[in-house]
Formats: sequence, structure tokens, C-alpha cells
Amino acid sequence: MPPSKYRADENRTRKALCLSGGGYRATLFHLGAMRRLNELGLLSRLDTISSVSGGSIANGLLARVWPALQTGLDAKTGVFGSFEAVYEAPLRAFCHRNIRTAPLLLDRLNPLHWMSLWSDDHSATDSLANAYRDHLVQDLRLKDLAGIRARGGPRFVFDASNLQTGVNFEFSGDRIERGQVVDLQVGDYEIGHGKAPDLLVAEAVAASSAFPIAFPPLVLKFDPGTFSGGKLAEPPADPALDQMQRRVVLSDGGVYDNLGLEPVWKSHGVILCSDGGKPFATSAAPGSSAVPRLLRCQDVIGNQAIAVRKRWLVHSFEQHEYQGGYWGIASEIEGYPKHQRGYGGVVLERLRKVRTDLDDFNDDEQLVLMNHGWLLADAAIRSFVWDPGAPEPPRGVVPSERLLDEAAALRALAESDRIEPLGRS
Repeated sequence: MPPSKYRADENRTRKALCLSGGGYRATLFHLGAMRRLNELGLLSRLDTISSVSGGSIANGLLARVWPALQTGLDAKTGVFGSFEAVYEAPLRAFCHRNIRTAPLLLDRLNPLHWMSLWSDDHSATDSLANAYRDHLVQDLRLKDLAGIRARGGPRFVFDASNLQTGVNFEFSGDRIERGQVVDLQVGDYEIGHGKAPDLLVAEAVAASSAFPIAFPPLVLKFDPGTFSGGKLAEPPADPALDQMQRRVVLSDGGVYDNLGLEPVWKSHGVILCSDGGKPFATSAAPGSSAVPRLLRCQDVIGNQAIAVRKRWLVHSFEQHEYQGGYWGIASEIEGYPKHQRGYGGVVLERLRKVRTDLDDFNDDEQLVLMNHGWLLADAAIRSFVWDPGAPEPPRGVVPSERLLDEAAALRALAESDRIEPLGRS
């Protein structure tokens, strides 16, 4: 009997890092985690980095500066010596930018943009893509990702949700099918996959981070024949397939899979999952009118989908189906057998409420989030990934020793849950 298409491949050896959505909060949380992975010599040895939304912001810049990081690589330890200057500092500078007010408000008020915004093929998310191009990834294209992979680097995968097919839509330099790397860069398993070497990574990041309600879907048009394969092409073929392949409607990757697991779970044996997504909160007043009630129902549905993925992942670790570890912004560091002093109590409660926004995070807010990601990644790796027979892992340097103090961290997070409609900067 042939193996089930729903089972993971056997003899998986690839290593993946999955970066969740969650706005700048997730970006900064992941930045702290990746700083620790770099100190441990793990970041440079990854085969795939899969990302959603705020994770795609971190992933997009990492892809752009990867060649520069490689020039400072210590081949023996696997550590990028230039990590802070080449990657960390520019990403922190980007997280000081307000990139949501202009697309959501200012561009819509500009009469010069009205004609394009009224079109079915343009939206405020196109302005978001322009912001990523101008300030984050520049003219990086999918063919550049393929070049990184060809030179021994990782596969960078950006995940969006296809609103037409209801599944995960991937952007990458190539993809893995049946255990083999193939030269296909965009698509999903319903409409098929194809090549789009000149597609901008800025558009992939924008599609991945087009949070529903706040941002409309990003519409991408493809030439006929770009896609091949796909479930909808199987007889009898879906009569709307040609339309769905020519004009793809994409929303935030978190609509389908906020952990970014979909591209790696069948083909990788080691999965590291960094989760900066919004924890679900109980509410004594979920709303009595239609809009708040529907939004609350959407939160409950989304929370159940994410919870199922988390439980499946942790259970798979426990059953030794995968190696790896999970850490999330709501995680209690005491839950890891090996850990340093981290955030708990009232600080952890504040961290759970930090806004998921694409507006300025000040330096101390950034450093507390980075500390949290650094400490939890360290605990997960030392507890569940590091070979117990190997020498002790390098100690590394936490992003801010000063902000490990509870009072200082609370001051830094005092207004971290507040969203300014017109932005903080």
C-alpha cells in the first residue's frame, strides 16, 4: 500500500524554524529568539525558515542580509559574527516605523490614489508592500531566494492565506515535494504551483501580514500557465480554476496557519517554533450587539484552530515524531526543565497583552520583548534540543540585562497594550 499523503515523509533530516504572526510584537520576540539561536550556532544551520505576518517581517530582512551575514560566519561555531550590526540593528530601526497609518488612512484620503483603490486589483495593502520595499527588503525577488538556497543557505518561505481556496499559499525560492527540492516558487496545493522568479519579496511579506479587517486582501495577477498540478486540476477540473490561477486573492497567513508549520511538517525532522501570536483572553462581556459578538466568535474559532496545531506539535515532540521545541509569548519559563531567570507574574501578564500593531515600539519595549524571546528560546533549546552528551551551550548575552528587573520591565510595558489610531510616530 502506498504511504498516505497525509503522513510526514520518513527519514526526515531537515531542520526548520517557524516564525508566527503577531505584528511588530512577534517580530521583536522572534528577533530575541534568533539572537539566541545565532549564539548557539543553530541559525546558520537551518534548512528552512517559514514565516507568517510579523514573523515574515523578520524573515524578509533576514533573507535580504543573508549574504552579508555569511561573510562574517565562523565556520567552526556556526555563529554570524556580524548579527547585531547587519541584522538586529536594522530590524529594530524598522520596528520604530509606523507602516500601518499611511496605508489604512492617509493613502485613502489622497485623491491621487482613489482611482487605483476603487479597482478590484488594488488595495491599501499595495501601499503596505511599498513600505516593505522601501524600508525593509528593497528589490529582493524570489529568484534571489533561489540563489541563496543554491549557495547552501536556507529556504525562506513566506506564508499567506488564499481566500479563494482556503489554504496556505507559499512564496519561496523553491519548494520541497515528496522529499525533493523542486524549482517551484509560488502556489498552494489546490491551484497548483509555479515559477514567479521576478515577484518581489515585499509583496510576499505584505500578503503574509495583511491582517484581516485592518488590511484588505492583496491581489496578485499571474500569466496563464504559471501554475501546474493542484487538486482543482484533477478530473473533473474546477471550472473556476483558470480564474483563480490568473487572479489570486491573499490575506494574512495567520488566517490559515499562524504558526507557519504547513510548509515544513511533512519534510523536516527538527522543528523549532517561535510563537509571538496573540494569546486568547477570557472575557466577561463578549458583546451583545452584532459586530462585537461576531468578532468574538471569530476569535474563539481562530483560537481553537491555533490550539489544535499547538497540541499536535507538542504531542509530536513527546512521541518523538519530531525533534525540536516550542516557545510562545505566553509561555511560563518555569515550564522548561532547564531555564534561566525569566519573566513571570505581572510582567508575563503584561507581555501577553502587548499590542499586535505595525506602529513604533520604543527601545525599552523592544528590548523586553527581545529578552523574552531570547530567554524562552534558550530554555526550549537547552531543555529539549541540545544533546545532553555535548558540552554546555555557549552562554550568550541577553539583549538587556537592565530590563530583566521586574520593575524596569513593567515601566517599559506600561502603555504597551495601547494602540494610537494615528500612530506613535
